[in-house]
Formats: sequence, structure tokens, C-alpha cells
Amino acid sequence: MKRKIKIENLISKNYEPEFFSVTDVSEQHRGHKDFKEDAESHFEIIIVSEKFKSLNRIERHRMVNKSLREEFLSDLHSVTMKTYTKEEYKST
Repeated sequence: MKRKIKIENLISKNYEPEFFSVTDVSEQHRGHKDFKEDAESHFEIIIVSEKFKSLNRIERHRMVNKSLREEFLSDLHSVTMKTYTKEEYKST
């Protein structure tokens, strides 16, 4: 299964998101040291979920990183994320 699909499934299951987006930006890192063809190693993620209510940004990112632990152990190199509650997302 493609990594992007695995990440989407993890987000759907763990965060019951109002909205989410997972974008593979690995190609932007072509030419960097240790770049691997078709590795799906770099992602940008947006998650809108009420599970983030009362958590600060660092706590939210730790929570998501913990969910992605297995992926980080198998060639996932970097995730840039934005995490919002529904109210916060409306303000963006």
C-alpha cells in the first residue's frame, strides 16, 4: 500500500477529521543527500479535528507524530503539519 494512503487511513481512524489533506512533496527533495526514487519520504499534512481541542500546537504535533511512528521507522523522513480545531480552521 502506498504510504500516502496509509497516512490518510491513520488520520481518518485516529482523528475523526472534519477535513484533512495529505500531500506528497518528496519530489521537491530530489538532489538532496539520500534521496530515494519513489520513496514517499516527505509530506505536508493538514488536519482539522476536535480531538485537538485544549491541546497546544506542540502537543498536537507530538500526537500526530506518535500516530506516524511506524512510518518514520520505514523511510518517512519529514512531515510538515498544520493542525486545527474546527473553529481555528474557520479563522484561517
